[in-house]
Amino acid sequence: MDSATIAPLRRTSSPNSTMHNQGYSTLKNGNEDSESVELEELTKSPLRPHYGTAGRRTGYLTILGLFFGSILIAVINHVVFSKLDGKPTAGRTEQFWVTTLKNVFPAAVALLLFVDLKYCLSQVALYRIRSGSHPIGLVSLMTSPPNFTNTISILLKSSMHASILIFFILAVITQAVTVTSIFIPGALTVTQSSPVTTSLEIPNVDFNAVNPMTSSFVTVESDTPPTLSFLDSSQRWHQLMIRAASANVAPTWDAPVGCGSSCTYDFTYSAPALNCTELSKQDIWPSGTNTSDSRLAFPLSTTDPNESLNEYFFYNSSFAFTSNPNTPNVSSSTLDVFYMENFNTTYDQALKLASQYPDPTQYNPRGAHCEYQNATYEATTTFLNNTQSSSVHVKELNGYLPIGHDADGPYAGTNTTNMTLAFRSIAQSFNEILSGNAFYQTNTSGLVTDSTQALNTPLFSLTGVIQNVTATDSFQYNEYLFLLSPTFKGNLSDGIEELLGNITLAFVNEGLASTIASVTVTPSSTQYQYHAVKLAVIYGIVFAMSLVVVIYGLVCLWENGTTAVFDLEHIIEMTAGSTNLHKSALHPEFSSTYVRGLLFPAGNSTRTVLDTSRERE
Repeated sequence: MDSATIAPLRRTSSPNSTMHNQGYSTLKNGNEDSESVELEELTKSPLRPHYGTAGRRTGYLTILGLFFGSILIAVINHVVFSKLDGKPTAGRTEQFWVTTLKNVFPAAVALLLFVDLKYCLSQVALYRIRSGSHPIGLVSLMTSPPNFTNTISILLKSSMHASILIFFILAVITQAVTVTSIFIPGALTVTQSSPVTTSLEIPNVDFNAVNPMTSSFVTVESDTPPTLSFLDSSQRWHQLMIRAASANVAPTWDAPVGCGSSCTYDFTYSAPALNCTELSKQDIWPSGTNTSDSRLAFPLSTTDPNESLNEYFFYNSSFAFTSNPNTPNVSSSTLDVFYMENFNTTYDQALKLASQYPDPTQYNPRGAHCEYQNATYEATTTFLNNTQSSSVHVKELNGYLPIGHDADGPYAGTNTTNMTLAFRSIAQSFNEILSGNAFYQTNTSGLVTDSTQALNTPLFSLTGVIQNVTATDSFQYNEYLFLLSPTFKGNLSDGIEELLGNITLAFVNEGLASTIASVTVTPSSTQYQYHAVKLAVIYGIVFAMSLVVVIYGLVCLWENGTTAVFDLEHIIEMTAGSTNLHKSALHPEFSSTYVRGLLFPAGNSTRTVLDTSRERE
């Protein structure tokens, strides 16, 4: 059939005449290049139902319906996750369905958005085909369903043309929404159940419940009234306190029933405490290092002129119980501890100590004066993964210890009998642990530490090392270093008070009492935890990017005046009237053939025609 010259149709004036004239003009320009469109065949062919104004309206409803449908599913996703938040995980069947829901919601959102954005891309593709000429190979990629390969090929064949680059970006966004289903399930996780506060029975300390024979050795004095005279701490309690004093952590005990995977609680109890004050160098050496009033002899003074300076004390401690006539049932119980900070016996230092009187300015004695007090302790205990950690501190000091009449003990039958003897026993054992002294002997270059147990506590650090005197001399020498444990940062008072507090806490294991306490328990179960911010951020980004494509698709749909559908039927219909396009399909360079879309007025609607074009953009 010969190509007919395109001429305008003769129609009566109508509201749609303007659109028909515009369509005619566009089609005419295209035929000046190709002259291949069969006008008569086009005008006689009935339009497909979805074309025209009605089809454009359907396009709007499709784009907006899919977009808002995906938003609705995202909102339902949020509501369901919110309902699950904080609920305990049940059996495997329930967890299976929850996991399924976690994946179904984002998959449904991704599916609706992908279909919607693919539909929008079709409108954009038609608009781009109408707006300019492009190689049919590029047009094929633009009208094909978006995938990774097609998208990259569009970029490579775009020649960096701005309009095609925009289409490439829209195609990337369309494919990016498919990854929504990967990230959204992470917004609902399974975690350890949240802690709850409940009342549980816990072990405690009550020294009023102690049998006097358990804590102490006593005698009954023939006073009027009779007095229980304290002799010494019981062997059991003394051993218990030695073990507790030797540890550098608070003692442990069994977790209460109902603790779960972890629990934390506080409790209070009454016990002896120490109120200490730091002593200065002047307090320890009022008039000299080895005078009669020296609290830390350095060296020990001697009246024998033939005896060399021999014993240098680097630790000393003493205690006292004194009564007050005005308060016969309490006594002032004190403990004094002194030590030489950073005392060392390097070879040069040892020679000086053995040959000359020490220079007081080169040494730094430290000490603390402590008074026993009746105190209220507060302890905090945490059990986690079968591991216990505890801490204790003095909450309130309540005055001197109730040591008893003449510092011996209480009157028999008084209601403070048990607590009084228990407190006295604790104070006595603690004093015996810290009391005594340690010194360095210059004539033997050795240490004498057997008169005190203080060096076995975490209060102090004593180390020794064997060194060569010189690099070329084979003679070796013992060097010692004594100092307060670095844990206490130079504060002896804090160290002594903390040590006694940890010792009193050890009596929890003696089963003296129990009490009901508010315990923060983390159950041995799991629950769902919803991260709403994570869900909002992911969906927010996805819908924001999708909205760009949707708006672009709606604008292009409006400009096109008809919906774009690139299935086989419509592609055949679009190319049916182009003889030149059919002829070009037989050439090897067919993919490089430039084509352009034309809108042809037909009745009250429009028809899209694809034809070859000589124009290049």
